[in-house]
Amino acid sequence: MSTSKDEKAEFLSKLDQLFAKYFEEKENYGREKTEQDRFWGTYLRSMEDEDEARPKDWDGNTGSILTFTGLFAATVAAFVIESYKSLSRDSGDQTVVLLSEILAATTNSSSNPTSTGASTDEFHAPLPIVLANALWFISLVVALACALLATLVQQWSRDYVRDVKTRDTLDEDFVSRALNHVYIRMGVDRYGMDGVVNIIVALVHLAVILFATGLLLFLFPINDVVSWCTMSALTVFGLAYLIAGILPVFDTSCPYRTPLTHPLNLTYVVLKVVFYERIRLLVSKIPLGSFSHRVLRHYKNLKITC
Repeated sequence: MSTSKDEKAEFLSKLDQLFAKYFEEKENYGREKTEQDRFWGTYLRSMEDEDEARPKDWDGNTGSILTFTGLFAATVAAFVIESYKSLSRDSGDQTVVLLSEILAATTNSSSNPTSTGASTDEFHAPLPIVLANALWFISLVVALACALLATLVQQWSRDYVRDVKTRDTLDEDFVSRALNHVYIRMGVDRYGMDGVVNIIVALVHLAVILFATGLLLFLFPINDVVSWCTMSALTVFGLAYLIAGILPVFDTSCPYRTPLTHPLNLTYVVLKVVFYERIRLLVSKIPLGSFSHRVLRHYKNLKITC
C-alpha cells in the first residue's frame, strides 16, 4: 500500500515539474514580441542543458580528485613521517658512541684518551634517502595543491551557475539576458575552465609518479628482494599507463585517455609532417625512370591526418 502511495506521489511530482516547465516556456514565449526576442529566446532555451551539464562535469571531476588526493596525501604523509628521521643523525647512535668512548677511557686510563672524532663528524644522509624524501615532499605538496585547486574549481562552478541564472530572475529582455550569457561563456572559454580540470588531473598523476619513484629509491638500500618486487609491480602498471596513453594516438576510436595522450599526439603529428617532407624531397631528387622513384612516389601523395 505504501509503495503505491510513493509511486503516486512521485508521479504527481513529475507532473508538477512538467506543468511548471510548460508554463514557464509559455510565459517566456509570450514575452517574445519581436523576431530578435524569438531568436535570443531560442538561443537561451537551447543552452539550458549545456549550462546544467557543464558545472556538473566540473563538480564530478573535482569531487573524485578531492577523494583521491585526500587518501593519497595521507599515504604519503605516513611515509614522510617515518623517512624524514633518516635525514639527521640518530640520537641513539650518538649515545652509544659516547658511552663506548667513556668505557674505553675508564678501562684504559693510562693510555691517551680515545679520539672523539667519530662522534663529532658531520653527518651525511645517503643520497638515495635524500632523493626519496625530496620526491615524497614534492609529491605531498603537489597533492595538496591539487586538492586546493579542486575546491576552487567547485567554487568557480557555483559562481558560474549563479551568474548564468541571475539574469533569468530579473525582469530583463531576452537580448540583455542573451548577451550576458554570451559574455559569461566567452570568459569561461577564454580562461580555459575546462583546461584547469585537465591540469589538475595531470598534476595528480605526476604526484603518483613522484611517489612511486621515491619509493623505489627508498627501498633499494634496504632490501633488494622487496625493492625488485615493488619495481616489477610498478613496471607493469607503468607500461599499462603508457599503452593507454599511446593507443589513442594511432587509433582515434580508442576510448582510453591519459594526460600523456595530447602531448604524444602532437609529437606524432609533428614527426609525421617532418618525415613526409623528407620523403617528398627524397622523391624529387630521384630520376623519374628509376625503380626507387616508382616505389617512393606513392609517398608523394601521402595525406597527413591529424
